[in-house]
Amino acid sequence: MIYTKRKALIGFLIIAIGSFSACTKAGIPPINPPVDSILTVSVNQNSLGIAIPDTFQGLSYEMSTLPNAPSFLNPNNSTLINLIGNLGNGLLRLGGNSSDTVLWSNTTRSKSTPGNRLTQSEINTLSTFSNAIGWKVLFGLNMGAYDTAAAASEATYVYNKLQSNLYALQFGNEPDGYGSWNPKRASPYTFSEYLAQWQTYYTSVKSRVPSVPLAGPDVAYQSSWVASFASNAKTKVKLLDSHYYQNGPATDTSLTVNSLFTPIPQYPNYFTTINKASVAAKLPWRISECNSINGGGKTGISNVFGAALWALDFMWDVAESNGGGVNFHGGTGGPYSPFVYSNGVTVPQPIYYAFLAFKYGANGATIVPASLSTTKYKFSAYASEKSGTTYVTLINKSQTQGLSINLQLSNTASTAQVARLSAPSITSTSGVTFCGSSVAANGTFQLGTTENYTIGGLKTFMVTVPPASAAVVSIVSGN
Repeated sequence: MIYTKRKALIGFLIIAIGSFSACTKAGIPPINPPVDSILTVSVNQNSLGIAIPDTFQGLSYEMSTLPNAPSFLNPNNSTLINLIGNLGNGLLRLGGNSSDTVLWSNTTRSKSTPGNRLTQSEINTLSTFSNAIGWKVLFGLNMGAYDTAAAASEATYVYNKLQSNLYALQFGNEPDGYGSWNPKRASPYTFSEYLAQWQTYYTSVKSRVPSVPLAGPDVAYQSSWVASFASNAKTKVKLLDSHYYQNGPATDTSLTVNSLFTPIPQYPNYFTTINKASVAAKLPWRISECNSINGGGKTGISNVFGAALWALDFMWDVAESNGGGVNFHGGTGGPYSPFVYSNGVTVPQPIYYAFLAFKYGANGATIVPASLSTTKYKFSAYASEKSGTTYVTLINKSQTQGLSINLQLSNTASTAQVARLSAPSITSTSGVTFCGSSVAANGTFQLGTTENYTIGGLKTFMVTVPPASAAVVSIVSGN
């Protein structure tokens, strides 16, 4: 619920005003709530910062999805097209480990074509699918096999077929790990070796398609590789990209839902290092592959509502770090996949609802500062401005501590609406809603009811955020 706050002669009186149409019915806090349950979030609406691109959200798939699940990323999969359409604009990435093992065959598919071959038939389908969803494609060529002629052939066909729907090509997947798994690379495999091979690929591909756009280095976690790549290839690419997994591996039996909010140690100052390289090279950067638990995700963690709270928090973290977007990795199934696809039916997992909440409060907006009065709680707050409306995203990651959030604005507010992201519990795999609505069976989504309030020219009011939930508050300035 939301409350306005006026100063009286004796302390503060908290009163509810306006109309109430609840997405989720949060309990009313007492008139004098315990001091440790109140958290102040100050929003400076007049300090415009980083613009969030409307292509910020994205999806990532293994290259092997194209030959092995041909009906999934397919223009006839209307449910998936609707699910993606709910998110607005975005970027589709094809890559993953299989992009370095699936081999290019410059022919159409036949009954005798092996499953580990990528053919013209799959690229044709990908082209029509990208048209259907209206997203451009970031496409990874096989550099693991290190076949420059095959790469140039594949690049030519992909470029000619996708045309303006091709955002960029990149060479290889997680090359900073080649020394540990690739039999064609000796260990240790250094950045200098990678750069020399990347430049050979560059020359071969550009000789066939001189105007094709490129991106890289698509590393697993070595931010120093991103910085070195930016210094050496900044005139040859349009995007810097790398990967991020919050925790893992999935085989770790000690992992719990709380692990979603504890990053693994590979990422100290990760975004800061990448952004510094990005600024120096005057290139945007993107997390081209990410998800909750590496190794395919973990049941009970990656496929529950807690993953949605993590994903919403993570997207905002990247945006505030000047990142240009994120691509959540998945497939036709598995714990961390945004969608499960079986027997021709596509169903979203809980993490998908984070995408809806982010679109509502962030896509195409400009970030403004949102600061907390204390960091003692498992709580995050972010804010943005778009078309005269302030959006404040409040994320309560605690499983037990509900909070009364005292929103303090720099400008007076006329009205406010609250749209909630909620589920029965943090470990729920179903019953997830955003703004009181769930996705329909055909993949469509309609915003439900919001909590609507007349603020009446105040600069401060209160919103309750129950445990393990999030809320997006949209505020219109004025008297």
